[in-house]
Amino acid sequence: MFYLFPKIIKPEVCDEIVKECITNKLKSATTYDRDISSSRDDPDVRKTSVYFVPTDRGNKANEIAWHFLKEANKQMFNYDLTYFQSIQFADYRDGGFYDWHVDSYDQDKPNKTRKLTLSLQLTDPNTFEGGEFQFFNGGRPYKVHGDLNGEQLKKDLKTQGTIVVFESRDYHRVTPVTKGIRNSVVCWATGPAFK
Repeated sequence: MFYLFPKIIKPEVCDEIVKECITNKLKSATTYDRDISSSRDDPDVRKTSVYFVPTDRGNKANEIAWHFLKEANKQMFNYDLTYFQSIQFADYRDGGFYDWHVDSYDQDKPNKTRKLTLSLQLTDPNTFEGGEFQFFNGGRPYKVHGDLNGEQLKKDLKTQGTIVVFESRDYHRVTPVTKGIRNSVVCWATGPAFK
């Protein structure tokens, strides 16, 4: 289940966020198994460089993410959300990808269960190839989602300035970037455990 805001953020704002984040020291992204107390570098699962934007820093990325997480929650999910985790700026290049995964864990901390994930596509799709954000749909293509068909969804998810908010328990991935650079920001909203 997801809520889509196609082309909601202006390209110049996306470029500003990239410029602000890319100047920081990016690190190789790690992955977690079921135990979130340790992480590991696993290039068979994920090849991405990331930077975490502090939540106490007043910047455009934080303002945008929190606003649209709350709006999507109000429109579709109606979850009890209590905390906004640090934004992750991601840089995919030279075959960069992130294989099928979920953003929630079996051992989430009490009252800090990841419930919603937000992804904002920052890069003009004409500047890179591959790097498609995809949802797992049981091996079946998305035919219709409201007024949206599968091809339109694929196009919207790759369009600069599009935000998608979805349940953190949903499987998703980013396919390998075969040319150019793909940048995005991702963040999570947490709350009390589901009952």
